Amino acid sequence: METSSLPPSVITIIEYLARMARGYDNHLKWNEQAKFKADLMNVRHRWTYVETTAFRERCLAEGMRGEDVDDLADWLGKAKAGRRLVPQRSYRGFSFPAPAASAAPSQIWTSRDW
Repeated sequence: METSSLPPSVITIIEYLARMARGYDNHLKWNEQAKFKADLMNVRHRWTYVETTAFRERCLAEGMRGEDVDDLADWLGKAKAGRRLVPQRSYRGFSFPAPAASAAPSQIWTSRDW
């Protein structure tokens, strides 16, 4: 799977995480990690067809440091394998928003997102 074939919602999440990491000397903070874990658990259908290698490549292309990418890709692999991830309590109900219906066509949900 090429990184261009990632669903728009996943690309948006990767871009968000990379932007947040850049704000902290390219280190992903614990709360952003917790948000990612919570989204993996609360919106499983978003991640079902996401290839870990394509996810990893896109994260690296966005400039994220390897250590953070390794953690994120590891959690993605565990979630896809049916394992349960436990984010910090204050983020357990968190999920990244779906692209708005008024978004550009490339950001609207498609059947690939499910």
